[in-house]
Amino acid sequence: MGEIRHLLHRNISKNGHLERIVAAAKADAGFWLMVKEREMERQAIGAEVDWAGDSEDASDKSAPARLRPTIAELADDLVSRVFGICPPEMLTIIQQALLDAARVELSVVQ
Repeated sequence: MGEIRHLLHRNISKNGHLERIVAAAKADAGFWLMVKEREMERQAIGAEVDWAGDSEDASDKSAPARLRPTIAELADDLVSRVFGICPPEMLTIIQQALLDAARVELSVVQ
């Protein structure tokens, strides 16, 4: 299994790695459901924050704390299964790619 620790931030999406990660997440129905739940929770918290007039930063900080495992833990688990070792700084990019794909899928359903 390859490691992505040698990739630079600007190269992770150029080589199709993000697409492979998202495809792997979607291939595991239970895992993908958890990712979509995290996106739905993020949207709900964002709506609560908007309604309350708080800043968007508050929703970003509180969203990962509610559901377990967190999106960070899910992303780390998935990347470990697909590629092997992943540096922590890349997990943020991967988390966002997973949440973006879930958001697109959820918007089609709505």
